[in-house]
Amino acid sequence: MDLRIGTAGYSYPDWVGAFYPRGMTAHDLLPFYARHFPAVEVNSSFYRPPPLDQIDKMARRTPAGFGFTLKVPRTVSHDRDPADLPAFKAAADRMAALGKLLGLMVQVPEAFHNSAANRDWLKQIADGLRPHTLAVEFRHHSWATPALVEWAAAAAVDVVSVGVPDLPTLFPSGPRVANRRVYARLHSQNADNWYKGGEDRYDYDYPEPVIRKWATALKAVADAGRADSGVFFFTNCVNTQAVANARTLSAVLKATAPSIRVIDPPTPEEHQPGLFD
Repeated sequence: MDLRIGTAGYSYPDWVGAFYPRGMTAHDLLPFYARHFPAVEVNSSFYRPPPLDQIDKMARRTPAGFGFTLKVPRTVSHDRDPADLPAFKAAADRMAALGKLLGLMVQVPEAFHNSAANRDWLKQIADGLRPHTLAVEFRHHSWATPALVEWAAAAAVDVVSVGVPDLPTLFPSGPRVANRRVYARLHSQNADNWYKGGEDRYDYDYPEPVIRKWATALKAVADAGRADSGVFFFTNCVNTQAVANARTLSAVLKATAPSIRVIDPPTPEEHQPGLFD
């Protein structure tokens, strides 16, 4: 199984001085990030579909071999308004044409329960974004049923593996495989902060034993031949916890899981700067 490990987003003020060199301009953050990780999840698309010129700039500022996933706008996932779907698909089409698209992800709220109407809505979103593959992150525990994998296969969507606190209403943590692909997002295990919102929810540093448990679970998936590829993002981006945790997972997998090919960041030699880089 090929696996790319990175973070959810890359532009955070408190990363400057801790991950990014002090004085680095906003223009240089993404190229620097791409020297350390092979993939990033774009979260800004949650607030509005990215303009095509922004997609062009992101692709131009990263080397060949680097990839992006895009998060479906909240107007679609939370407001159930499909108006932004065409513009979002156009952005995904452009990223794919530039050879940089790794997938799309829709995060539905905890109030979005498992029902026939909601399953139909997710399939409508997925169908509207084809030929790109959509991964769905569920928040409510009602989706954790034995029939989920069968439904995901029929709808041709991936199921996001989540790292969340052990709370009775939440979709449970752990690896999920649908359509031979893993898409993981690790948020936090701090139950006390989960419903506070804002940065408090994601202010969590994954201990190495927990990261090793995830590595063991991923190895089991790979050893059993259940998945061909995957992306794994840490969303606990307060301070540089996500950066440190991503590096730890990469090191543990390289040392303990030969059945997983952890994709390294592209080397600088692979990057041919464009005219406006």
